[in-house]
Order: sequence, then C-alpha cells, then structure tokens
Amino acid sequence: MTKKSRFELGLSDADYPEVLLQRQSAPTTLYGVGREDALRPGIAIIGARNATPYGLRIAALIATWAVELGYVVYSGGARGCDQAAHKGALEAGGSTVVVMGCGADLVYPTGAKQLFDRIAQNGAVISEHPWKTPPMKHRFVQRNRLIAALSDLVVVTEARLPSGTLSTVHHALDLGVPIAAVPGSILCLESAAPNRLISEGAFPLCCRDDLQLACNLIGSRADVGTLYRDFTQADSDDVAEESHAGKIFAACCSMPSLPDELAEELGLSLAEILEVLGHFEVQGKVIRHTDGRYTGEGSAVLC
Repeated sequence: MTKKSRFELGLSDADYPEVLLQRQSAPTTLYGVGREDALRPGIAIIGARNATPYGLRIAALIATWAVELGYVVYSGGARGCDQAAHKGALEAGGSTVVVMGCGADLVYPTGAKQLFDRIAQNGAVISEHPWKTPPMKHRFVQRNRLIAALSDLVVVTEARLPSGTLSTVHHALDLGVPIAAVPGSILCLESAAPNRLISEGAFPLCCRDDLQLACNLIGSRADVGTLYRDFTQADSDDVAEESHAGKIFAACCSMPSLPDELAEELGLSLAEILEVLGHFEVQGKVIRHTDGRYTGEGSAVLC
C-alpha cells in the first residue's frame, strides 16, 4: 500500500457512502487506502477468528455469491472468517473493503499485509480513525459499528457464545440492518451463535438463493439484541488459542472430514492429524465412518 493510494472522504465528498449519511453519528471523515469509489452498497460477512474449515469455506463461498449479486464485501480483516470472506471476494473478481480498528495505513493483524495490498488494488482498507492511530480494544467495537452501518445485510458465519462478533450484530439491529446466519452442527461450539441467532429470528442462509432473498429484507425479523447484550464486551481476541487437538475436534464436529482434508485446512501434518484422531477414536470422542471421514461424537461435547 503506497502513500499515493491514500484518500480522505468528508461528509460532502461525492464518494462518501450515501448509506452512512442516512445513519446517526456518521464519521465526519473516512480515511482509506485503495479506491475511494469502492464504498458501494455491500454485505458484511463476519465470524470467528478461530474458525473451523467449515467456517472458512462458507465465508469464502458467501463472499463469492455476494460478488455475483453485485455487492461489495465488508469485513474486519481479522484472521479466520473475516479474511476468508475477503479472499473469497477477490477470487471471485469482486471488490472488498476492510474496516479497521486502527489507522488505515497500519497493518493489523500484522500478517495481513499481502492480503491488504491485494484488497487495495480493487477495494479499500478504511478507518474512521486518523492515520497512524494504534489498534486498541475499544476501537474494534467502534469498527464493528462502522461495518454494520456500511452494510445492507450482516451475515454471521461462525461464532461461539460469547463472542465479539455479536457486537456487530447488536449495532446492525440498532440501525435496522437485517441479519442472516449460517446454520451449523449443534455439536460444534463455533456454530452456537449463528444457530441461536436463527432461533431468535435471523434469516437462515443455506444457499445462494437465500442470500438473494435476505438482501431484500428491510430491518431484522426479531430483536435479539437483549438476549446477547451481556456478551458485547467479550472480544474474540481475548479467547485463548486452541490446541491442535481442539482445532481438530472442532473441525470434525463442524462437518465430517477426511484426515488429509483436515491437514490441508488446519495447516498441520497428516501425521499430527492421524495421531490426534487415533487418540480421540479410542476415547470415543470421534467416530470413523466407512468412507474414512471422522465426525465428532455428541457425548464428547455434552459431557
């Protein structure tokens, strides 16, 4: 990202997003790197940082559908579902926008520089905070509000309960932005939040046609804000990193998987995968099917 690609948009500028002008407390200035005309109508795709392979796949797939329907994909640039959504939009030849909780000229998380550079070519990295503003926890809550405000629809892919992802949901509900969520296994902790959101009235998103229909919603189908209000202060940055074994088990719970698929998705060696699966199978935590796939056993989650 070069200095020449920076821009600043004020309330009276032609490229300032019209949707923000309709919201209360619109930022007086948006700072960005990339294309200032990228802030068009869009869909926010958000989810867990410690995502399962299922979560990563569906985030990228929904981003692809969003691009095909002519939308910009908004997300927060965090590892996990956010970055999967950004990558899915890019691979579909579309535009995507990262909304930062620090200055738009900084790279956070630090390992995302290459991705952010790609995004800036056909989209933008933006912030309501001035250049060089350092990342701090409270700024990411503000970031979530801006993601919701920029979007016509907020899609929740994966998130545990509690989760910082839900702060974006709360902001969206306050703004009248509709919520969609992707159902997942009831045995998978990462699907707890979207499953609960659906039970409380969020639009269930299972296919491309569902996304098209959800985009036509005006306002949310239910007020789930009260139910989740106590969780707004929990940020997924505070969740401890899971062990390799925990990640493998979560992946098996999210969907039946082959060992080589798990190795590729989780960035582990096949030997590591097989060793953990062997222990889990002996303990009764996973079941091996006749086709070689492994599934998390429900009793292991409920006990």
